[in-house]
Amino acid sequence: MYIFWDNSNIHYAGLNQVFPVKEPGVAREGYRTYFKGLLDLVSLGRDIDDIFFAGSVPPRNDALWNSVKRLGIIPSLLPRSVSEGEADTTDHVLQLALLRLALDHPLPDTIALLTGDGAGMNKGEGFLSDAVRLSRKGWKFEVYSWDAACNRYLRDFARNNGKYIRLEDYYENITFIVGGRQAVPLR
Repeated sequence: MYIFWDNSNIHYAGLNQVFPVKEPGVAREGYRTYFKGLLDLVSLGRDIDDIFFAGSVPPRNDALWNSVKRLGIIPSLLPRSVSEGEADTTDHVLQLALLRLALDHPLPDTIALLTGDGAGMNKGEGFLSDAVRLSRKGWKFEVYSWDAACNRYLRDFARNNGKYIRLEDYYENITFIVGGRQAVPLR
């Protein structure tokens, strides 16, 4: 199994669309993704061949990526554009890795996509377009996404070509609040 993790998509969709509903009145500055909990959810004890993880360079002195590195993940960190956020750079890094994986490993396996992004489909670009290409070659897909922010075509694709996992169902396992609620271990 191979994991492709779009951290910005997962984090900001959770922060902006799920957190305010699940924990109204709690300061948003304390919201965090619990990386180990999310990795445990995706792996479910299965062997992981590789993890491709991309996100933005955090603010100075932020220890965020140390927790990712402790899990054995080497993140691809990209600078934020002041004017346009990430300008899809994390998406492009992950999509390139996805296509390289398919070229380098002709025997299809399972790919877990941690994103909700279906942008670019109409132009034959993006995660969804690349996943469709690879599914035709026999690759299976699992999509882990916040339902509140997942592209409906990506969701439908996952349901028809593997499985779709709503992260809202695991909110307490994959998030925590700094100085407040701790993540609950998966059972």
